[in-house]
Amino acid sequence: MLQKTDRFRLGWKLFFSFLALSLFYPYLMNLYALDIKDTHLIYDRNPQYFAKQAFLQGKDTGGKSGGRKFGVNVDLVMMYTSVFDKNGHFISGLEKKDFNVYEDGVRQEIASFSREDVPVSMGIILDLSGSMEKKIDRINSAAGAFIQASNPQDEVFLVGFNDEVELLQEFTSDIDEITDALDNAVVMGGTALYDAVYLGVEEARKGKKEKKAIVVITDGEDLDSAYTLNELIASVQEADVQIFSVGFLNELPDKGIFGGLFKKSAVEKARDALERISGETGGKAFFPEDVSVIHRIVAEIAHELRNQYSIGYLSSNTERDGSWRRVVIRLDNGIAEDPQLRYRRGYYAPKN
Repeated sequence: MLQKTDRFRLGWKLFFSFLALSLFYPYLMNLYALDIKDTHLIYDRNPQYFAKQAFLQGKDTGGKSGGRKFGVNVDLVMMYTSVFDKNGHFISGLEKKDFNVYEDGVRQEIASFSREDVPVSMGIILDLSGSMEKKIDRINSAAGAFIQASNPQDEVFLVGFNDEVELLQEFTSDIDEITDALDNAVVMGGTALYDAVYLGVEEARKGKKEKKAIVVITDGEDLDSAYTLNELIASVQEADVQIFSVGFLNELPDKGIFGGLFKKSAVEKARDALERISGETGGKAFFPEDVSVIHRIVAEIAHELRNQYSIGYLSSNTERDGSWRRVVIRLDNGIAEDPQLRYRRGYYAPKN
């Protein structure tokens, strides 16, 4: 049973507790209301808000698909872009504000932008068919020069093909390993070009570097592949791998007035195929008349890869339906007269 003194103390404690609650109750309720209001403000935002904030803070919030994935159901679409003036000279010094990105006709907000020499996971896809015999020494020399002109942190693999396709050297940063593989390559047989490009793209996708590319060197039309050209195009559209092609294509003798009217020559077919493959991926197809210029071409490719603009955006279309999204990038008017931009033509959206 409580003593009189204890009851007195308890009474005062209850009185002061009630007084404190009366004084601070309105303040506490205001804080609670403000907290609720802020909570609604945050959760009413588009999920892209979280993705963009995570990206800008350099935090990967999970997952991985055709680029980097941030936030809930939102993916960063990366477009490596080369910009040239009307004379084919590389345009440097451009800024984020100079570019406009459209996906399926809808303008997109650029979330990341840079122009820096980033390392590449890169493959050399080399035609070793019998017709390459007289060219192979110069091409091997140029391939070595190409690697030396590239970023020292690049990782490189080598694929050789004739009527069969073989991975001659897995990813390496040791130029001597690539050189040895080139020196040991045997020239003979037919041309399974499409199969070789397919294997090259799949191998490039395994690379550790975010940026990926392959260089294809050939001298003829595909004759021995299991894959068709359309199947290959569908594959390269799905992969974020730039493809540069070098085609040593000698035109066939003239067949007369109607010879090429209804049917394309083998050279025309080969040229069209290389242009389609490279064009879809943001690369370029070269068609030199003589093997002596191969060093200049590979130096140009190496320079382009080291000087591209990296443009990333968070698509306003958040549907994860696996659909093809066409991308168009333009420069603001007045930046350059008749500028030429190279980038991949689109991508397949992620699919749940």
